[in-house]
Order: sequence, then structure tokens, then C-alpha cells
Amino acid sequence: MENAKIEYLSPEAWRQWHTELLQSTVNRVYKRVPFYRKAMDAAGVHPEDIRSLEDMRKLPFITREDLSTNYPYDLFAVPLRDIVRIHTLRSAQKNPVALGYTKQDLEHRRNLTARFLQVCGVSPDDVVQICLDPGLAMLGQELKEGAETLGALVISPDPLNSSARLRVLVDFKTTAVITSPSYGRHLLWALQESGKSLASISLKKGIFVAETLDHGFRKELKKNFALDACSGYGIFEAMGPGMAYECPELSGLHLAMDHFIPEIVDPASGNVLPHGETGELVITTVTTRSNPLIRFRTGDLTRLDARPCPCGRTTWRMAPVEGPCNDLVSVRGIRIAPEQIDTFIEAQTEDDPPDHLLVIKNHNYLEKIELWIAINHDLFTGSLPQLHNWCRELENSFEETIGLSCQVRPVELRTIKPYLDEGRTIVTMNSQPDRMQPV
Repeated sequence: MENAKIEYLSPEAWRQWHTELLQSTVNRVYKRVPFYRKAMDAAGVHPEDIRSLEDMRKLPFITREDLSTNYPYDLFAVPLRDIVRIHTLRSAQKNPVALGYTKQDLEHRRNLTARFLQVCGVSPDDVVQICLDPGLAMLGQELKEGAETLGALVISPDPLNSSARLRVLVDFKTTAVITSPSYGRHLLWALQESGKSLASISLKKGIFVAETLDHGFRKELKKNFALDACSGYGIFEAMGPGMAYECPELSGLHLAMDHFIPEIVDPASGNVLPHGETGELVITTVTTRSNPLIRFRTGDLTRLDARPCPCGRTTWRMAPVEGPCNDLVSVRGIRIAPEQIDTFIEAQTEDDPPDHLLVIKNHNYLEKIELWIAINHDLFTGSLPQLHNWCRELENSFEETIGLSCQVRPVELRTIKPYLDEGRTIVTMNSQPDRMQPV
């Protein structure tokens, strides 16, 4: 574990810490990463111009599109021989995103994740069960390693269905479950449906990632299930699930400022906004060796609070993410862009891609996806078995490409045309049961 005292530095110490690491990082990427050198030259800024944190505003932004464009190795700031692990992430662009890690990078991420879980109350006495979708496998792996670093007994992420996960939760006496808020709601609903009483199991705390934990659900967990709830925030491209985390005061998510510098900018103009105003979170990593990010636009809307927390930590806090500042949607923690679906459909059809609509349905607190495809003569030649097989193949390809399961539904064009005429290619249709009751 890294030194916990780092979270209690004075504002002056934080400023010195960030200034020195920022200057070092900017110098390194300018020398070793042609993309950054070209972007900085185009912006008319050079490493020697970065003398203070305010000078960081002179640096250009980097986006997920830039990460995809420079696939696979062009953003690495260390020789390939220093890379010990590579992950590839799904992308809305043509190429995926490649992330490399040195031994030091892996150690930082593991310790940071462990710190997040420790602040949430995980200890060596806990049995931790991780319930995440296959599309969040990388997140699950990092959470597993972080919990193991604390000495907890970990039940690894798996593709089990809800009933099987509930059996594991009961049989292995799980004390802490790590999942997304939406799946957590579904899991507790399934627990009620099974007839099991919460008093008969060992679950004490819920740790929620990948989505925003809303205040209503937190109160519901405490009142109806006697469960403590806390949440974390992180993005795959940066420091993982421990980038920000709640302390027992529940007064915002503490940012891991020993590893990155946060900013809030206006999504349209890119101008830096003062603390307290809502805008897009931008981060600059200052400890990453392999894939440093300079002013990376996360696409998440939030606001910052620089005041010390009642817990004593001096790290800035961010408010729960209000949503994306673009047209991305999140399904069980996995982000989907409309163009990502368009690209997928184009890749699966030989001729002109058919009109389509992605429908997100919420059933029993679990989001499910349906892909409605307008049938035409190219897709339906008169053979129902052939159409059925094509739909099943499309479903399998969707899960492999997007990371989520879906049901493909052939429909008439008139069914989806009203949505398409409005410029919508992704819609949400909610259908919820009555609110969960105490068990």
C-alpha cells in the first residue's frame, strides 16, 4: 500500500507536488511521443513554457479518438521492452484503444484500487464478491487485485446469472459485494424474489462502480437492507477504478491527486471553469510511465470542491457524475456511442446497412438491450430459419464487439421510423416493478 499520509498534504505541498510531476511528464512525452510533440508544436507551446499549474491551460487536449487513431504503440512513452502488460479497449472508432503498463504502472493501479476499497471499509476479514458484466472484465480484474492486496478473500468476477450469483453469495457468506448500481438493484430484487431474508446472509456492504450511485438508492439500501454503500469512479484509460472514492463522510468522491491533476472545462469552449461549476472532467496523469495522458477529456460532467473534507483529507472532491457531455449512453457501466452501433451494423451487412434502432429496456432493475432492425429484401429472402440464424449470429457478434448481450428483433421500417425521423438511434424504454421492500 502506498503512504496514506499523501491524502493529507497542505495546499502548498499539493501545488509543489503537481508542478514538479507535471513538468517532468510534459518533458518526457514531448521527447518520446511524436503525437504529443506534434500537438504541442501546433499549439505553440513547449516544455519550458510550463512553469506553473496555470500554464497547463496552454497544453492541447487529448481525446478517446486520439487514443484510437494512435493504435497500437504510438502513444507509448517507454520502450516496448519495459511494457509487461497490454490491454485493448473497445472503441467507437475504427481502431480499439491499446494501453500498456510497466511494472510500476501496475503497482500504482493495484495500490490505488486497494486504497479505494480500504476507504470503503474492506479489510482482511471480508469475503468480497465481484459481480460485473463481461464487458467490464478489465475493471473486475483490477478490483480483484486490489482486494487481494488488502488480504480479503475474493470471489472472482464471473459470467454467472443472477440466481447462481445469489447462491454463491449465500454459500460463501459474502460480506461485501462490488457491482454497478443497476445490477445491485437487480441482485437485491432477485434476493427478494428468492424468498431469502437478508438477516440469513452475511452481506454488510455494497461498493458500487461503473455508474453513478444515486442518493435514493443509497437511502433504500440503508433503510430496507441495513447495507452500507459507497462508490468509486474511474476510467479505463487512466488510473482504473480507484481514481476517486467516497470516504465515510459521503461528502463527494476524493480524487487520487497523487496520480493525476483534475480540471473542469466548458464542454463547448474548452475554457477552464472555477471550482463549484459543472463541466467536463479533464485529467492529466503525472505518475503513469507507459501511456501518460495530457489533458484527457473524459466526457463526464461533474464539479470539483477544493475545500478540505470533514474526514481530514485535503484531496479535492468531485460530485457524482451527472452524465456524459456527448451522445454516449451507459448500459450497466459500459458506454455505447451511436456511431459504434452504426459501424457494427455496417460490418455485418454486405450491402447497404439496414435502418436500425438500439432499444434499452429496464426490466426488474436490469438494463437489457434489443437491436431492432428494419427488414428489407436483402435481409429476408423468404426463409424464416435463415433469418433466425442470421439474428443469432448478429447477437453473438454484438456481444463480442460491444461487450453486452442483446436480442435482435426484425421489425418493419414503420416501427422505428418515428424515432429515426427525430434523429434518434438509441432510445430507452423503462419498465420497473414496484419499489423494493424490506426483507
